Amino acid sequence: MLIVAHLSLMIAAALCLIAGVGMAMFGRKKKFWLKWHKSFNTIGFCLLAAGAVMAFANVMISAGHHLAGPHQWIGLTAFILTCITASIGYYSFKAANKPAVRIAHRWIGRLSGLAILSALTLGLMMIGIL
Repeated sequence: MLIVAHLSLMIAAALCLIAGVGMAMFGRKKKFWLKWHKSFNTIGFCLLAAGAVMAFANVMISAGHHLAGPHQWIGLTAFILTCITASIGYYSFKAANKPAVRIAHRWIGRLSGLAILSALTLGLMMIGIL
C-alpha cells in the first residue's frame, strides 16, 4: 500500500515540477508567472518529500535495504538537488549577486529534473510498467 502512495506522490510531484518549469520557460510574459512558478514548485517539492517518506516507510516495514539500486540512489540525488534548487530559488530574491544565483538555480534545476525523470523511469521499470 505504501508503494502505491509513493508512486502516486512521485508522479504528482513530477507533474507539478514540470508545470513549474513550464511556467518559468513559457509563461514569463504573464504577470502571475513567478507566483505560479513558485507555487507549482513548492507543491511539487512537498509531494516529493512525502513520496520519499513513503518509500522510506515501505522499506522499513518490508525489512528491505535502503539505497539498494540505481532507482534509489538517483531518487535520493533528485531529492537533494530539488532541495538545493528550491533553496537557491528562494535565496535569489535576497542575494547580492542575483545573476549568478539565478544561473545556479537554473542549472541545478535542470539536473534535478533530469534526475527526477530518470528515477521515475527506473521505478516504473522496476514494477514492470515500462
